[in-house]
Amino acid sequence: MEYTIAHETSYVYPKSVHESYTVVHLQPRSDQSQFCSKYELRVQPESSPLSYVDRFGNDVQHFAILPAHDALSITTRSHVVTLPSSEPTRPAAATRALLETDRKVPRFYDFLHDSAYVRAGPELDDFVAELEPPGERIGAWCLDLAAAIHRGFAYDRTATNVRTAVAGALAARAGVCQDFAHIMIAALRGAGIPARYVSGYIFGGDSTVLGAEASHAWCEAYLPPYGWVGFDPTNDRLIDDSFVRVAVGRDYGDVSPVRGIYRGGGASEMSVNVAMDLLTGTQQQ
Repeated sequence: MEYTIAHETSYVYPKSVHESYTVVHLQPRSDQSQFCSKYELRVQPESSPLSYVDRFGNDVQHFAILPAHDALSITTRSHVVTLPSSEPTRPAAATRALLETDRKVPRFYDFLHDSAYVRAGPELDDFVAELEPPGERIGAWCLDLAAAIHRGFAYDRTATNVRTAVAGALAARAGVCQDFAHIMIAALRGAGIPARYVSGYIFGGDSTVLGAEASHAWCEAYLPPYGWVGFDPTNDRLIDDSFVRVAVGRDYGDVSPVRGIYRGGGASEMSVNVAMDLLTGTQQQ
């Protein structure tokens, strides 16, 4: 699939801001499953962003605006090709024995332990107790886990916010894609399965797809012999070429699309607009 993605984040301040410093994770990754052939970042008021690659392999930009300003606009435009794929392979052959003998697992310390948004606790224990134990067939258990989250939690934008951790989403039994990814990651790590958070986009087309109107989030589990396998518990589906990966990390805190600090101005008002279009026919050529 071939996509163009336009992502605009705007902030309005009630009073002038004297200076602001911003970090963005908005550049789609180029890896074995996709290729980002074009990426543009524009900032208003104008600035000259700098770039670096973080320890998780994400392309990150950061910039500063020092003159006084009462609004900030961050716009990115990307062109991404996801590799053609048939129906995603269900990880039925993934077993506990293969995971325990895999030499790569010790490298995934960050994805096996608690992080800022993903912490074990009684709420998680109660939820996992509702499921069958993972046993030997951990691939099949991951599928059951994603289905249980999709079935047991309501998609409700008012139930949580970007600062909500796993315990809060479990207590509410509701949330958005960020929360559902965190819950699945917490359960996977609790079962000794390396799991990481993925931010990106999902193309909905003409079908009803939760989270398709903005940045999306899902998780990946390390399941030998397949490697990293993506699960979208929000929509109860495996990751395919309808998804565009932007960044990976331990949780949302590592890959938040836009974050920053500023002096003065009071509480800001933020708005986000995302347009993801599929190129077909002569356009794709």
